Amino acid sequence: MKQPVVAIVGRPNVGKSTFFNRLISRRQAIVDDQPGVTRDRHYCEVDWAGKRFLLVDTGGYLPESPDIIQQAVREQVEIAIEEADLILFMVDSQTGITTTDETLAKIVRSGNKNVILIVNKVDDNIGELEVGQFYKLGLGQPYPVSAMVGRGSGDVLDVIIDNIKISTGSEKEEDAIKLSVIGKENVGKSSLVNTLLNQERLIVTDIPGTTRDSIDSRFQFQRKSYILIDTAGLKKRAKVQENILFYSSLRTFRSIKRSDVVLYMVEAEEGISKQDLQVISQAAGEWKGIVCIFNKWDLVEKHHRTMQTMMQEIKQKLGALNYIPVIFTSVLNKQRLYKAIELATQVYQSSRKMIKTGELNRYFQEIIKQTTPPARKGKEVKISYVTQVKNSPPVFIFFTNYPDLIPDNYRRFLENKLRERYRFEGVPIILRFRKK
Repeated sequence: MKQPVVAIVGRPNVGKSTFFNRLISRRQAIVDDQPGVTRDRHYCEVDWAGKRFLLVDTGGYLPESPDIIQQAVREQVEIAIEEADLILFMVDSQTGITTTDETLAKIVRSGNKNVILIVNKVDDNIGELEVGQFYKLGLGQPYPVSAMVGRGSGDVLDVIIDNIKISTGSEKEEDAIKLSVIGKENVGKSSLVNTLLNQERLIVTDIPGTTRDSIDSRFQFQRKSYILIDTAGLKKRAKVQENILFYSSLRTFRSIKRSDVVLYMVEAEEGISKQDLQVISQAAGEWKGIVCIFNKWDLVEKHHRTMQTMMQEIKQKLGALNYIPVIFTSVLNKQRLYKAIELATQVYQSSRKMIKTGELNRYFQEIIKQTTPPARKGKEVKISYVTQVKNSPPVFIFFTNYPDLIPDNYRRFLENKLRERYRFEGVPIILRFRKK
């Protein structure tokens, strides 16, 4: 699904983070009266009237000088115009129109994007008398809200839904395996994509991508259809580092959401970093299939046990995510690139596997008999039945007399047994326990 992005923009201290928290129905962004308290911007899925969109809070800064504040806020608006499908332009009813509001409104008007003008801090009917002045900004009808108490937020959500388009994509796109190529800069993402698309045996066509001015590439390999999801960098060169990091993270998140399998690339010599693990965990948290590609294998000094030693170190760092398959490649030398695609295909097929209930129960009957759940709080825990209720990702329900007493280590034990028997390599598995 192509998920629309809705960005809240405006000068510091108009209440963007408070409104963001109100719309996502929980307190996530840090809110304070001081301008620029929110260093880290946030994004979160919002579900309203059965439709989902990605809400982005372009929060403020704590820069060293007022000049940097103006540059940072202006840059946020410019990038938000480029990235977002809909802009929520927020102003403060209590301070009226400021010079900064007028400057930012001019930038927004030039962006040729749908804009909803939000007038915040309208706490009562008397406050609504001040709303009319904001027509001067040239952004259409102003919508009064009180982010603090929630007044008018439902009306704004209705207007948002009316102004965004949500497409589920074509049938042809749904038939293809969608692969997102993710990783830090200079790990070889573009080279991998270009190499795959430039081979004579690959049939290449272009289809529109999710973000403006980007293209997803369709190709065929071994009679299967694939879509490589574009994860290109920002079109405009941002000067404030925080903007670059945030919007790169946002694009990565959107690519992960759209994909069936994430091809996460790491530079083999550098190894897997904390940042890599965070993004891989994010992909696993979205229940996506994952393949870890260690590129530039040609640059690694090797001996007869290099690959085996590195594999052990990688699996140790992955921890609970050690079910993710690892492959060593060299895009430069075209080494194991097609093996990586074959591996991604296996992961995709595994995620769609449905195991018959009878077979599952025959398999687990002996396992649970030999290794019973530990007794807890003086109670004997018994598992009587297991069934798979969903795939993509696979969801298994274990029926037991005491669902809340199944310890984490026994849950992992059952998951490992599932992987051991049914080869769910690279696929997150969901285990749920219910009262029989």
